[in-house]
Amino acid sequence: MPDIPKLGDLSPIDFNVVREMNEKKEGKRKKKYLLILPCSKRKKRISNAYAIDVYDGPFYRVVRKNRPENLDILILSAKYGLIRYNERISYYDQIMTVRRSEELANAVYIKLKGILKINHYDHVFINLGKTYLLALEKSKNILSGYNVYWANGHIGERLHQLKNWLKSIGAEVEGN
Repeated sequence: MPDIPKLGDLSPIDFNVVREMNEKKEGKRKKKYLLILPCSKRKKRISNAYAIDVYDGPFYRVVRKNRPENLDILILSAKYGLIRYNERISYYDQIMTVRRSEELANAVYIKLKGILKINHYDHVFINLGKTYLLALEKSKNILSGYNVYWANGHIGERLHQLKNWLKSIGAEVEGN
């Protein structure tokens, strides 16, 4: 492996590259975080766009404003099931019902199990309302091995918890 320059001799851009080289050399890895959100009633009327750009509710505005680099996002959609934030979707108008949540439970379990198998997340934040949580009922056992924070309360309380969590992991990422 080539010699790694001293950090004090570098420009800010080079600093990050060297820091990553040092982390690899020392066997360190960056922490990874997972956020699971519900879809939102408020959506942009666009087609074939990233899910994170279609949903426009308060949770999504907070995430777009405070998202750290090591954050993966899964969205539980009434229409599409459990999707990644960067999957392409189109505008739709469908609400999550108890029946729909129960219908999605097996597919959610299978997809979440696959995602967790190939990713090691240090923290998982689940921000779902009661109806959406029914779709995760079968997945609770696979989540038990993770440091999971379950947001609770009304939407405003969960929004506050989400914002605080994002800020805390953002500070953690900057501190590494």
